[in-house]
Amino acid sequence: MLKPAIFFLLLTISFNGFAQTNVAANTTVINDSTIYTVVDSAAHFPGGMVEQNKFVAKNMNGAVGIDNGAKVGKYIVIIKFEVTSEGALVNFQKKTKFGYGLEDEVIRCLKLSPNWIPAKRNGMNVNSITEFRQFFVLDKM
Repeated sequence: MLKPAIFFLLLTISFNGFAQTNVAANTTVINDSTIYTVVDSAAHFPGGMVEQNKFVAKNMNGAVGIDNGAKVGKYIVIIKFEVTSEGALVNFQKKTKFGYGLEDEVIRCLKLSPNWIPAKRNGMNVNSITEFRQFFVLDKM
């Protein structure tokens, strides 16, 4: 009997999205815990998308979906989280609900990542929100 193989294309086109909303540009906030949604530059993985894709390919368990009974198909998992002004990733929220361990696996992998380059606003590192999208192609062979 052939062991199911995963053609998991961690199509490590892991996308980072950045949600923006309208915030008064001249608002002065001294509270260090403010989470900014409008920034001059978004938080990102150190080394950019190329390094992020290498990291995900090395650390993501693509078999998790098949191992947990997911149907063959394409899944885009979306995780929203905060990147602190120090670059730490915190407060993960599952935006998709596929189950089969897919969202949990993406969060596990994100927690392993090095600190990100924080968002900047007016030349200062600030807390921000970002979305991470991970594309899985699951196939039994």
